[in-house]
Amino acid sequence: MSFYDHPDQQRGSAQWTPPPPAGEPSSLGGLRTALTVLFVVISLASVLSIAAYAGRIGYVDDVVESGSIDPGRAEDADAFVGVAVLLWVLLFLAIAAVFIVWQYRHAKNARLLGAQGGVSGPGWAIGGWFIPLANLVIPAINLYGNGRVSGTEGRYGAATERRGPAVVVAWAVCWGLAASLERGAQASIPDSVSADYLDRLQSADGLALAANIGYIAAAVLAIVMVRTLTTRQEAALAARTALGGGQPYAAWPAAPPGAPYGYGQPPSPGSPYGQPPAGQNPPPQATPYGWSPQQPGQTPAGQNPPPSPFAQGAGDPAPSEPDGPPRPPAPPPVPPS
Repeated sequence: MSFYDHPDQQRGSAQWTPPPPAGEPSSLGGLRTALTVLFVVISLASVLSIAAYAGRIGYVDDVVESGSIDPGRAEDADAFVGVAVLLWVLLFLAIAAVFIVWQYRHAKNARLLGAQGGVSGPGWAIGGWFIPLANLVIPAINLYGNGRVSGTEGRYGAATERRGPAVVVAWAVCWGLAASLERGAQASIPDSVSADYLDRLQSADGLALAANIGYIAAAVLAIVMVRTLTTRQEAALAARTALGGGQPYAAWPAAPPGAPYGYGQPPSPGSPYGQPPAGQNPPPQATPYGWSPQQPGQTPAGQNPPPSPFAQGAGDPAPSEPDGPPRPPAPPPVPPS
């Protein structure tokens, strides 16, 4: 049974949805593996950053208690934090590029499964990350909507009736909190001439340390999310292939001029009427018994129409009207003078 032969996909059904567009799905397996490795590595970089911020917080406590500054130890603490932050930023940029490509392909594949666009469209999978503040919400909405379409349960119903993966919500909350803490830490960095420089520096380092803890949790959830969404979508695409009779996702080739409806498309399983393969002209069809290709009242080309039984000859008397009185006989001809 094909996708369109299912009872819920008939136009009169209450659950009928437009057929998904044709196209070839994009592979997500390699990106899934790359993101898994990158998220593990950036988690280790976050652990390094936590150690760096904790070391500088401890140094500031010692300065406050002793009242003396050790320039060598201060430079070492600042250098450790700088290297850890630089390493984390480089890994973040690499993850951002790979993640956006994965999310774009995930959204593009979701259109094959019936996604109707909007914020779930492939364009928002890229553009949503470049809108300030909204980049904490739009990517999550995009992933949640496309993940809901990829659910194998209820794949015949409308997209609004399918359940979305809860891991997307958990990742979005954790990522949003960590990013908010990071922005708070950046805003709390004091000037070198501030009177309360050490207190504000210690407060900023504390926020940055908490942000990195959140980033580690977000990275773990991101690994689960990427692998879950990819697996769900691959299963949904495989189910769509099975419903379509094992046919590829590419659009059917254009039919030649004059070909019957459905030319070039193989029949669904169990259909007794086959169609010729694409690229070949349809075979001549035999004329059913008793059927004439000419329409009633038309004369074949090259033949004169048969005489009508109602046509009046030159010597025939004019027919009388059935509903009126009989006409008088015609007067005799006048002889020539």
